[in-house]
Amino acid sequence: MKKNYLYSITLPLFCLIIAGCDNGSNKNSLEAEIHSEQTKTQEDFDPWEKDGNGVLLSSKWIPGKSYLFRQITDTEMDLPLAGADGSSTEMSIDLRVDVDEVDNSSNKVIKIGFDKVKMSMQMAGQDMVYDSQDPENQSPLLKTALSNLNDQIYEAKFDENNKILSLEGAGDEVGSGIGMGAMGKEEIENMIQQLKDFGFPESVVQPNARWQNKQNFKMQQIGEMNMTIDYTYNGPVDSSGKKLAEIDFEGKAETSGEGLVSFKDSKMTGTLLFDPKLGMLIKSETKMEMTMSIGGAAGAEMDTTMISKYNLISVE
Repeated sequence: MKKNYLYSITLPLFCLIIAGCDNGSNKNSLEAEIHSEQTKTQEDFDPWEKDGNGVLLSSKWIPGKSYLFRQITDTEMDLPLAGADGSSTEMSIDLRVDVDEVDNSSNKVIKIGFDKVKMSMQMAGQDMVYDSQDPENQSPLLKTALSNLNDQIYEAKFDENNKILSLEGAGDEVGSGIGMGAMGKEEIENMIQQLKDFGFPESVVQPNARWQNKQNFKMQQIGEMNMTIDYTYNGPVDSSGKKLAEIDFEGKAETSGEGLVSFKDSKMTGTLLFDPKLGMLIKSETKMEMTMSIGGAAGAEMDTTMISKYNLISVE
């Protein structure tokens, strides 16, 4: 049963932290697409100050565009039942976000779906894999946990300030049992919030500027989670010819309630690159360490390390 618990929490934990990766094979096309976005739709907007260092940071979705994100998370757990080597998991999800305008309104409608899901797990001497695009490469247990993801489509409505007004779609009834890893609406809302909510100051920031952002999430098997993140703007950097804002961050997460999973002594560190003109996170990398407990107060504790990488693959 403890093994099934692990399957059931892997996906919610996967959505816990923002991540980023440098996908070399897609970099040239990405840079060209971002350049197109900047020159065609936002020619008159320059978020950078004349000194070249100060910048106005603001997240936004561009109506009429389709974004493809990739999130890869490696998780290592010191799980007693898994033997001396513990448990190791790598998971990759390609998430597509299509943005449309709402007629006679400043609101936007965003459709969210999963293009591809991959997972590999080594635990207690067993190697398991799942590839949504390869029916011959789907371990039964992981297929049970993950196969529903590709069937889930969500539609979220945002106001002009990018706040979620509503979220509709499949998923409430999926993954409610132990061992089911499908995402519900809460996980989707969390993912959207983390893509766009960095608590940016409303005014221009200069290098070494600092700010704090607090977030609250509700997650399957975990209950309520509170995150506090401190950001530091390092200044502009050149990434393949594009001027991006480099931001370091560190923080912690705490759980509350009576969820199946809880954790303590968490520590999060990472760096992200943000395109102020596109209004979008381009990539980031996060490391999170914590002590996790599964099964309530009497459950087993295990040291857990997550390294998560995130990448904006394309904008069409």
